[in-house]
Amino acid sequence: MSELKKSTRTSFAEAIVEVGEENPDVVTVAADSASRYGDFIKKFPERSFNVGIAEQTMVSVAAGMALCGKIPVVTSYANFLAFRAAEQIRVDVAGSKLNVKLIGTDTGFSSAWLGFTHLALEDIGVIRAIPGIVIIDPADAAEAYTATKAIFEYNGPVYMRLRGRKEEPVIFNKKKDFKIGKGEVMKEGKDALIIACGNAVYDSLKASEVLQSRGIKVTLVNMPTVRPLDEDLLLELTSLIDNIITVEHHNTTGGLGSAVAEFLTEKRPQIRQLRLGVKDRFGTAGSEDMLKREFGLDTESIVISIENFLKNKTDLGRKK
Repeated sequence: MSELKKSTRTSFAEAIVEVGEENPDVVTVAADSASRYGDFIKKFPERSFNVGIAEQTMVSVAAGMALCGKIPVVTSYANFLAFRAAEQIRVDVAGSKLNVKLIGTDTGFSSAWLGFTHLALEDIGVIRAIPGIVIIDPADAAEAYTATKAIFEYNGPVYMRLRGRKEEPVIFNKKKDFKIGKGEVMKEGKDALIIACGNAVYDSLKASEVLQSRGIKVTLVNMPTVRPLDEDLLLELTSLIDNIITVEHHNTTGGLGSAVAEFLTEKRPQIRQLRLGVKDRFGTAGSEDMLKREFGLDTESIVISIENFLKNKTDLGRKK
């Protein structure tokens, strides 16, 4: 990890301008959310559209543009995109497998003090219930940059999660390779396997270092693509390690933990799995650090939960 900090939204905005320069068919459609596109609108005003505060209309307009051969990008708060426009995403985009890129921002705890209406903790579950949409949750700004480039090399609907304007630690190099459907082993150890996505990768990495100092060696996997999962990597690693922990800034129902559990139930039924995330609750107003502690997703809480899991205790979760 470097000392550099940057927001995933800023990194996406940089990448989308470069993509637009390379491909004249890329267009943006906003629901009064044009600022998320950075300088794209200044550079390409004729390819930038704003439908006002109307996410359903935004998605349907994008679907129409895709039918005309364009590659539309839509973006809004993840909750407003995933929930308010769910029918349009399902019927207009996914039903016809249209090449629309759906960008949900301010995910996880990044909406902070805006409270549960804006805290996107169930959006992956909504999109996962709709067939045929690739789902990506990049770990940091560098991965958001390369993932943005990658989704335009894929012909079909994609939902990608970004956080807010706040700068976050950069884990990876901006030039890192990104392939849809591929996970990345960041640390290797035999005692447990941690699989994390999105903003949870950072605290999972810190937790793995604390665990190592206490004699617990873990393998850590960054799994930015929630669908399709890197099934080959999961099969390879679970043939060697049978204690699995998933970590995500999302509800444990419907997110990364569910996706991994569904796959392993069929392929590796002997595996023990602990799903760390928000457990059947709505978010609440607070700073990101406060919320991570509240939901047991800060570094110390992750360490405690994993230690208890490996000791086969039941008192998992946030610190008391």
